[in-house]
Amino acid sequence: MLSGHPRGAEGSRYEGLIAICLALLLGLFAVAVAGGLPEAPGVQVTVDALPGGQPLPGGVDGATADAREAYGAALLRFDLPQDGNGSRWVVRLQREAVESVWLQRGEWRSPTRGFFAPDAGAGVLPSSFLFPLPADWVGPVEVELHSVGNARRALHPQVMGEAQAMRLEQYGVAASAMIYASLFTIGLLALALFSAARDRTFLALFAFASVALLALSAVNGHLYQVPGLRAFAFWRVQGVIALVMLLCAAWLQMLLQYAGMNQTRSRWKSLVDGVSLVLVALVALCLLNVPQVARVLPQVQVVPFGLALLLGLLLLIDAVRRRTLMAWPLAALAILTLAGVVLLELSTRGHLVDTVVVRYGYQLAIVVGVAILAVGLVGRIGEYRHQRDRELLARADTERRMQREAARSDLVSELQSRLRALPMAELQVTAFRLLIDRLMPLLPVERCVVATHGYHGQDQLVVEPAGGLDALRTQLGRRQLALKRQAANGIALQQPVTEEGQPSIVAIEAVVPLQIRAPAWGALLLHRRGAGGFTTEELSLASDFARQTLLHVDQAVAALQLRRSAELDALTGSFNRRTIDHWLSRSFIEGARERQPVSVLFIDLDHFKSVNDRHGHACGDHCLREVALALRGALQEGDLFGRYGGEEFIVILPGRGGAAARMAAEQLRMAVENLRPEWNGQPLRLTVSVGVATRLENEDSPDATLERADRALYSAKAHGRNCVQVAPAVFR
Repeated sequence: MLSGHPRGAEGSRYEGLIAICLALLLGLFAVAVAGGLPEAPGVQVTVDALPGGQPLPGGVDGATADAREAYGAALLRFDLPQDGNGSRWVVRLQREAVESVWLQRGEWRSPTRGFFAPDAGAGVLPSSFLFPLPADWVGPVEVELHSVGNARRALHPQVMGEAQAMRLEQYGVAASAMIYASLFTIGLLALALFSAARDRTFLALFAFASVALLALSAVNGHLYQVPGLRAFAFWRVQGVIALVMLLCAAWLQMLLQYAGMNQTRSRWKSLVDGVSLVLVALVALCLLNVPQVARVLPQVQVVPFGLALLLGLLLLIDAVRRRTLMAWPLAALAILTLAGVVLLELSTRGHLVDTVVVRYGYQLAIVVGVAILAVGLVGRIGEYRHQRDRELLARADTERRMQREAARSDLVSELQSRLRALPMAELQVTAFRLLIDRLMPLLPVERCVVATHGYHGQDQLVVEPAGGLDALRTQLGRRQLALKRQAANGIALQQPVTEEGQPSIVAIEAVVPLQIRAPAWGALLLHRRGAGGFTTEELSLASDFARQTLLHVDQAVAALQLRRSAELDALTGSFNRRTIDHWLSRSFIEGARERQPVSVLFIDLDHFKSVNDRHGHACGDHCLREVALALRGALQEGDLFGRYGGEEFIVILPGRGGAAARMAAEQLRMAVENLRPEWNGQPLRLTVSVGVATRLENEDSPDATLERADRALYSAKAHGRNCVQVAPAVFR
């Protein structure tokens, strides 16, 4: 259900528009009814009580009626001119809630008119009782006016020309038709809005408009002309009063929902519910059709009606204070309606002449009030729609954020899992590919490029979609200096892209710097077709994804370096003894399982102690590095090389044995012999001795093979060094 929300700029526009329309409507109504004011009929009517008779219900002279009497009669005296301007004279009475009323003079008697049983000759939506007088009546005339029933208001007989009476009748018909058509249209609109919005407030508006239509048509006597609704005539005046009380209760409940006090103002709600309950009790009392009630209620019905208007006005004043949409125009209409009720009561007491304004003014105010209620609720639908749109946008934004956070989490998870086992050469390419794959579904772009220079000693160029890589590399080469400057700024920016022969912008390129430590640099390039740029949120998202990618690349590189530092010898960069022992055991297990040979080479630097003694340990370290580099360069892919300790190295040759192992050992020896290292400008001559042993068929662990290789190495030392010795069977 809609509640009373503070009005915004749109609500103010609604209220201003309604105020203008209201002023125009009231102005048009004033102009329209100006002609409905009673003209001086030219015939003065004197009303006297008949000898021995009772006063008319409501008092024909404007005095207070004796409501205890159901029958009244009076003598009307008037002087009809000789010249009637070609028009018949008629006696006109405003249409009031009487059982019957008629004129009588001697043998002549007019047709009987009734409020609750209108005759077919009364016309559509009649507003008065018309009694045409015989055409031959001229000069002084006395005629009896008889009435049966309890009139709510004083009866004011008028004698006028038939044309003038018909003109007044037309004004009444037009006013009634406008009132009923407006209420009917608003009721249909409320039903349509309820069907569209499924808001019970519109159902309440429909009920209020329907009750108002029934009540006002009953007050005007038109309800009893409608087939099927003539049954309301059973309750006579009490039925009219019941509908008016029901209208008051519906008015209060409608305002309670419109102002939102049924949810936020419990004290107001209790008061309104209490008054509504009293009004409903009066409705039930009227429907009991008790004669005593019928005598009293017509005289006091204005009291609950006025109290309901006052209470509704207080509700609207509180709603105006809380800036509820369309509250002040409704408050103005409530004041006008209250003023109309006061004028109606003064006319009832005979202090005012009964006019179209008095009779229909308060009814028009009710109709305009219902219309403003409808417009206010429609305006609140606009606010509700805007609120719903804001909620939908907020929900879409939340879903988008959740989607991006999920993509970010997926990116982090994939980076953690996939980079862990990759070699250095594949780290960056894989990471940047994951970055692009996760980023492109979130940012509608035509092309995504990651370009880095010197990042961890490598240059990378990753493009999606792939294609035109050479042309792109050439283009980026021409822009290298500009991209380097943009990357150094550390601020994401976007710039238009033009093409030769195209007068307008064909694309927008966003340059997102990668946070890489100088002198290395890198950038993420996003291309979007058209002139629509990237939002700050999109650039921030790209920067965040790039930052996460670089963070995990750095972590993976650090982990790889740490792992290498644990596996490699710090001096020579070859495997250390712990790592080579691991690979040695693994090679022997695989060799035994696959029945493949495995050879082990022990390599020892000759006369290394003398190098240290003559040139120092720094020179010795230099020699070890040079020898390790030469040995590693002489090995084939798949061979394993490590420093076993001191100046001793070990080589594992999976899949080779016998002559192949001896040939590999000779190549290693010659690689060292051909070295020409220098130290402080002095040339150094280095040689190595090599011992070779091959796994035997029944060996699945390296211990025995290592022992044979070690003996072969000692044999090479014993044979003069700078030679290769292969372990014979005697070494087993």
